[in-house]
Amino acid sequence: MQEDVLGTRRTAVSETYVNCARCGKATRLRYARVIQSDVLSDGNSEFEYICPDCQKALAAGEKDLPIA
Repeated sequence: MQEDVLGTRRTAVSETYVNCARCGKATRLRYARVIQSDVLSDGNSEFEYICPDCQKALAAGEKDLPIA
């Protein structure tokens, strides 16, 4: 029997979670930053979310790896 952990979390905690577009980590919506989506990304939306860790990495000058 599998447990619906995410469904239970949504019932117990009323906060919304989004996935970081850069690393894929689930992040609370209140801490995520909205950025404009890249033209070459797989997303269907014009905007995406990034987590606080990726925000710090990009602010420190880290670059995304180029597409091979």
